[in-house]
Amino acid sequence: MINIKKASLLAAFGVMLIPAAVYATVETSGTQDVVRDARGDVVLNTHGNCVVTKWDSGSDECGGRDILSRLSREERTVYFDFNRSTLNTKEKAKLDEIAKIILDSQEVENVDIIGFADKIGNPSYNKVLSKRRAEAVKSYLAKKGLKTKSIYVEGAGESKSLTKCDAVTERKDLISCLAADRRVEIKLNVKR
Repeated sequence: MINIKKASLLAAFGVMLIPAAVYATVETSGTQDVVRDARGDVVLNTHGNCVVTKWDSGSDECGGRDILSRLSREERTVYFDFNRSTLNTKEKAKLDEIAKIILDSQEVENVDIIGFADKIGNPSYNKVLSKRRAEAVKSYLAKKGLKTKSIYVEGAGESKSLTKCDAVTERKDLISCLAADRRVEIKLNVKR
């Protein structure tokens, strides 16, 4: 009786795998084996990574996914001093690295630069300040050789705060607590 149940489960499992085999194929191209769907597109897992059949490969069939894995969100975020839109030396060094990676890559199609501000001050002023910060990053990247036509700039003001500083009452401490909100985030859009 147990063997019949096991056989039935194995048969049911096998039937479920048949459609997957029909809709996905393994293609050997160059040095990387990739899984493609019925339309011929590379299959990505839930983390956005290419589904491959080899552990090590020399080519990138995923259409630019490699560059996104080389730069974390933190590495693509530039921070500013309170009420300033000028880049400091540390953040310029970070932008130098970003520019080098983008220029060395053929996957990046365009770049989005979104500026933010903390909640201190008037919301309309913070919107303008966040736009100035984003423009400062755009200008710096343009000086490094990035084409400005492929760069989108937005000032988002004090939206999308990353900090929780409600209990802080002294201004100096509040300014310090809100440092993570005074930022510009750089998003790399890759070719698909």
